[in-house]
Amino acid sequence: MSKKYIKFESQQNQYIDADKESFFPPTLVSSNCFSRHILINKFLSTKKACYLFWAIERDTNVLMDPFVVETITYWTNLINESQNDKNLFNNLNNVGKSLINTRNNSNFFHYDTGFVHSYNGETELITFEVHPPRRCFRVIDNFNYIFNFLDDVLHSKKNAENLVKEKFQIDNFDLNPTDLKMTTANIISHLHNNIKKIDSGNLKLSANIALNIYDQAKEFTNNLNYIVDTFRTVDYWDPDKKR
Repeated sequence: MSKKYIKFESQQNQYIDADKESFFPPTLVSSNCFSRHILINKFLSTKKACYLFWAIERDTNVLMDPFVVETITYWTNLINESQNDKNLFNNLNNVGKSLINTRNNSNFFHYDTGFVHSYNGETELITFEVHPPRRCFRVIDNFNYIFNFLDDVLHSKKNAENLVKEKFQIDNFDLNPTDLKMTTANIISHLHNNIKKIDSGNLKLSANIALNIYDQAKEFTNNLNYIVDTFRTVDYWDPDKKR
């Protein structure tokens, strides 16, 4: 079991030359490009093909995403034009490899807290999910809800510590008003570790890992106002967005 947070990118299968930005389709260099898939959006913003390959691993239907189609078509046309670049061939080969590496979902256990227990490979760890996107947003929404609750009770001039203990059923809890993010992470780790688990492992969520996961989930959803539930504001139907 990993006691340190392993960044999302380091948890994934690695592909040759996939972190290079060469051969990114010039037609996709636009702030108006928007995909429903978080990893494809990450590909569009970073121009790194690794995110495209990881998206295929999670959901082969992503091959029908217009940006994926446009990218693979662009690579194929370049080869047909006799551009014999090794990186270009690697990118196309990686598409096939990502299909072979289709993820075995039975190794991943999802919880309502938004966290995922991963038993994929040698390292057992707690991480977050990026597909479907509502699972990624659940980590963020849960964290923000608790953070805002803490902020409100601290400004209410009531016994904040007792209110927190009562609401979240936590004993031996110290409220640190100078670091609400870490206090929130402590509450979240307590709540997650005390829910009934569906996997047979013994993974425990630390406050530091909970905070790191929240920060990276925020990074992955930066500038994305995704539809998650019917009450969430939608912006990706904007006619100015290229889909």
